[in-house]
Amino acid sequence: MQVLYLSVYAFASLFPYSVKGLQKASNKPNKIVVFVPGYKEDRIIVETAKQSLLQTYPKEHFEVVILADSFSAETLEELAALDVHVLEVAFENSTKAKSLNKGLAHFADQRPDIAVILDSDNIMASNFLDQINRGYNAGYKVIQGHRTAKNQDTDFAFLDALNEEIGNSIFRKGHRVLGFSSALIGSAMAFDYFYFKDIMDDIADVAGEDKLLELKIMKESQLIEYFEDALVYDEKVANAANFSKQRTRWVGVQLYFFKNYFLDGLKELFLKGNFTYFYKIFQFFLIPKVLLIGLLGLFGLLSVFQIVSPIWLYIAVLYFLALLAAVPRRYYSFRLLRAIANIPKAILFMVMGILRIRKSTASKFEVTEKGA
Repeated sequence: MQVLYLSVYAFASLFPYSVKGLQKASNKPNKIVVFVPGYKEDRIIVETAKQSLLQTYPKEHFEVVILADSFSAETLEELAALDVHVLEVAFENSTKAKSLNKGLAHFADQRPDIAVILDSDNIMASNFLDQINRGYNAGYKVIQGHRTAKNQDTDFAFLDALNEEIGNSIFRKGHRVLGFSSALIGSAMAFDYFYFKDIMDDIADVAGEDKLLELKIMKESQLIEYFEDALVYDEKVANAANFSKQRTRWVGVQLYFFKNYFLDGLKELFLKGNFTYFYKIFQFFLIPKVLLIGLLGLFGLLSVFQIVSPIWLYIAVLYFLALLAAVPRRYYSFRLLRAIANIPKAILFMVMGILRIRKSTASKFEVTEKGA
């Protein structure tokens, strides 16, 4: 069933998609606050802050806010010399959601229109805020931008970039082509400011805040639009160990939300007819794409030797074709073959990491080292 589900959206992503209403939307500038939460991100935050200011959007209409949790005095001094607002935050148990709520409360009195959320390693394309502003003027309250790779300097960074783009094709563009909301991805997101503040109010002690945020949006049947041309560049993990650490955390968060919200999803479906909410919780049940490659590859091989049913070979071929369809054409090169060759190593590290998943995985603001 999962293979059919992913394949439908992968092949749907091959069709063109354009956001409705953008051509008629005005260019009236709105007040935008760009929040960049970071926890001990001294290595990259200063460069992120500098790059965030390089927008074609009118400077007087946007502000970059660094939510600085546990930064060094030297980093804070460097940030203070830039044209950004630094809001220091501190918590006994730090989470991204807590930092965002502090920032949202701090700026609420200024009555901004739009909140943009970045990760501390994200770099916006120079026209990103222009596109978000036009989307807001077209009436969209929740917009997911196109997060894409900033670096592809190692085989694992390239593999990570591929994985992100496949996710964009399936869970964002493919879903919009077929009329469903885009999935959120945790950064490169934009919201109507006070809508975002309201739904974030009781989200605090959870690391996968984007998952809970998405559930609340789905519960309200609010559309999440996807802007494929609104680019944000994200730093990719450089080696197998960091790839494993990052994916292990994601799987832990996914399991947490499926376990704790599945019954609520059934209630919403059968008592209120809210299919979109249940549908989102169903996605938490999906096996990670990389692990599924290993499982289906194994069963496909066993079917060749007639150890299991031949249908497994057909299922494996369908899945592999769907993944290839979801890969943007610009990634088709010799490096794609090298990345595929690294998949067994990625699977091994993921399995080892998943076996170490702890209950606390979904309640910590952890840092994944991405660079080499």
